[in-house]
Amino acid sequence: MKLYMLTTTFFFFLVVSGCVETVEEGQDGRLMNTELINSYNNMAVENAIISQHTLFPYHFFQNSAELNELGNRDLEVLAEYFTEYPGRLNIRRDGLSKELYLARVDFVLERLQDMGIDVEQIPVSDDMPGGSGMPSERVILIMEDVGKVSAVRTPAK
Repeated sequence: MKLYMLTTTFFFFLVVSGCVETVEEGQDGRLMNTELINSYNNMAVENAIISQHTLFPYHFFQNSAELNELGNRDLEVLAEYFTEYPGRLNIRRDGLSKELYLARVDFVLERLQDMGIDVEQIPVSDDMPGGSGMPSERVILIMEDVGKVSAVRTPAK
């Protein structure tokens, strides 16, 4: 009986130790899959940042010229891209005072220069994300001026 219990206990621990290895391998596989998915997501986010090449007001601390954490991350992605492929950078004004907008532009250009970017190769403007255009607010104002759009629309009954 003792031999039977001893043998059974031995096989039990042998099986349990085999299961632990399988679980650990599964966790490593899941970790690798998670990292792979995160890598694909990061590449997609970085490609979107590069495609837009735009810093919005939410990239800055409110009423400040200083970039917040998101702004710093996006600028680092753009700076890495600009080292090889210089291009246009948009910094959206969106109703800011001229002084604050220019302070933001100066701050960003200083940061780019600190990162080793030749800022002479990076034109900065208040263009639309992804390319030049006109802010929709200006289009509406122009259309109102020429009488094509009414300032207030009421639903038809």
